[in-house]
Amino acid sequence: MTTQHAAPEPVIGGGYLAAPSRPIVGAGPVTHPGPLPGSALPPTARRQAVGYVRLLPATDTADRDQVTARLRAFAARSGLELVNIYTDHHAYRRSAFGELLQALCDPGITAVVIPTPEALSEFDGIYQAMRALIAMETGADVLVMSQTTEATP
Repeated sequence: MTTQHAAPEPVIGGGYLAAPSRPIVGAGPVTHPGPLPGSALPPTARRQAVGYVRLLPATDTADRDQVTARLRAFAARSGLELVNIYTDHHAYRRSAFGELLQALCDPGITAVVIPTPEALSEFDGIYQAMRALIAMETGADVLVMSQTTEATP
């Protein structure tokens, strides 16, 4: 089943989609405002990111490892160091998503990588709300791998 989401996300090359966060002024507390203006990473430093995956409970180890490898490869191609991947194995209980939000409070982590929009939710409104939560509460960008080139089980 394929779900259509409200707006297409901008392509960053190689068939991958990137969806930068759009902070809303006055929309809520920011626990991670991102880098200070004028600050820059050393030339050899890469931005740090975390991954998030939601898998069916019956997903086998090989499929899980394949998704993990794709997330890591996507992050590397995007110039990110993927420091952790949070995985939920239930359709509605999201303990790993809560851990992801806690990890994003670290000012060194500036992005979340997900395989598809459905990793957050198969419903567009919930997907958009979860992205907004990430952006408003942490300031992190959400990068979405293309469904066509990075299919998940």
